[in-house]
Amino acid sequence: MTPTEFGKLIKTDFHGIFLFYGEEQYLKQYYLKLAQKNTCGDGTGSVVLSGEGQSLSVLCQTVMETASMPSMDMSKRFINIYDVEWKKASEDDLAFLEDCLSVLKEYDDVVVVFDTRPENFDAGTEKKPSKLFARLNKILTTVGFVKESPAKLASWIQKHFSASKVSADMNVCNMLVKYCGRDMTTLNNEISKLTYYVLQNGRNTVTESDIHIVSSIVNEIDAFDFSNAIIAGDSERAFSILNEMKLHKEAPEVILGSIMKTYSEMYTVKILAESGIAQADISKKTGIHEYRVGIYSQRVKSLSKNGLQKAISLCHEADLKIKSFSFDSYDTLDILLIKLFMTGRLK
Repeated sequence: MTPTEFGKLIKTDFHGIFLFYGEEQYLKQYYLKLAQKNTCGDGTGSVVLSGEGQSLSVLCQTVMETASMPSMDMSKRFINIYDVEWKKASEDDLAFLEDCLSVLKEYDDVVVVFDTRPENFDAGTEKKPSKLFARLNKILTTVGFVKESPAKLASWIQKHFSASKVSADMNVCNMLVKYCGRDMTTLNNEISKLTYYVLQNGRNTVTESDIHIVSSIVNEIDAFDFSNAIIAGDSERAFSILNEMKLHKEAPEVILGSIMKTYSEMYTVKILAESGIAQADISKKTGIHEYRVGIYSQRVKSLSKNGLQKAISLCHEADLKIKSFSFDSYDTLDILLIKLFMTGRLK
C-alpha cells in the first residue's frame, strides 16, 4: 500500500494492523499523526510502545493486553509500536506474532501500527522482498515510504512555500532539492528557514541566491551511484563516495553488503549471458532490474569469471575481518576497494 492509499483509508471507519517501512521518515510521522487523530481524536485511547530491549513475544503480549482493555468511552484505540528488534526475533517469536495478529484482526475498534526504521528492518526490494517482509505481508498491511522523486519533491516544496504566503518558481524548487537532498524532514526545515528569511527582508519570493545564503548543502549519498562507480571501474569516484559514507558514519557492513551485491550480480549476469540467455530473461530469472542487467552485461565483457570469483572471495575475506573486530572496518573497506580495482584488470 502507498502512503496516498493509506491516507484515503484512514478517512474511513478503518481498523487493522499496519507496518510502516522505508526511508522517508517525514511522511511516516505525518501519516502516523494523521492516523492517530482520525482514530482517537485528542489522543485519549492512544498508546505508544517501545520494543527496545525486549523480545517480540513479550511485546506482543503487551499489545494484546492493551488492545483487550475495555474502552471507557467506547472509542477506538490506537497503538503505535516502534524500535522492535526484528533482527533478534526467533522463529518462536514470529510464530507468536502471527497468532496474536490473527486475533487482533477481529478487533474492529483497534488500529495497530508498527513503525520501522531502515537500519532495524530489511524490507528487501519490490521484486525481491526479504523473507521477513514477505512473511509479515501475509498477516498485516504494509505501507511503503520510499523517497519521493525530485520532480514530486519540487512540487511539494512549491506548495509548502505557497501555504506560507511565499512564492518560488520551479527552477528554485528544483535547485533546493539538488542543494539539500531528498530527505523531506531536511527540506521542510529549509523551507521554514527560507520563508522566515525572505519575509524578514520584506519580500515574498524565494530566489536561488537565497538558497545559497540560507540553506545548508547536503552531499546526499546514493547507493546506486556507488555501485555504478564500481561497475564502471571508476576508482576515483568510488573512493570519493566511500569517504562521504565514512563522514556520514554509514555502517561498514552495509557498505560492504552493497559491494558484495554488485559483484555477485555481475557474476550471475556473466554466467547466464554466456549461456545464451537474453537480458530480459536474465532479469525475469534473477529479479535484477533489466536496466541494471544491461549495465552489467557491458561491464562483464571485459571481466573474466575467475576475476569476478576472486572479487567475491575478497569481499568474503573483508566480511570476516569486519565481523572479527580485529581490524579497522573502514581501513578494511579501503584496502578491499584497492584490491577489487586491481582484480578488475585481471583477465
